[in-house]
Amino acid sequence: MREFKSTHNLEFLSAHWNNPLNTDGWQVFKIGTCGGQWRSSWPNCYEILTIINDNPGNGHLDDVLEWFEYSCKRDKYSLKILEVWNKGFAKHLIEKRGFTKEKGDNLIKIF
Repeated sequence: MREFKSTHNLEFLSAHWNNPLNTDGWQVFKIGTCGGQWRSSWPNCYEILTIINDNPGNGHLDDVLEWFEYSCKRDKYSLKILEVWNKGFAKHLIEKRGFTKEKGDNLIKIF
């Protein structure tokens, strides 16, 4: 039985990213209709490389962020979203989700 429930009561599914170029510990995740790649990195950080929602507008992106934020608070980690090239998404993360701009197009939220 899990102790956390996201807004839409979605499970966090994760597995090794089976890609021959994956030499850095990347995992794939699926939360509802969203999926992508993530990893734990040093020091004490979860990094998200991609998020793809197969059904935009259904609210599952909120569940993704809730799951990662919950995990960061639990583990005392920061959350980075790497290479955010979508300026509207970056603005949303900064203005509504408490992220700050880091080097390049990376965003971070410290818990």
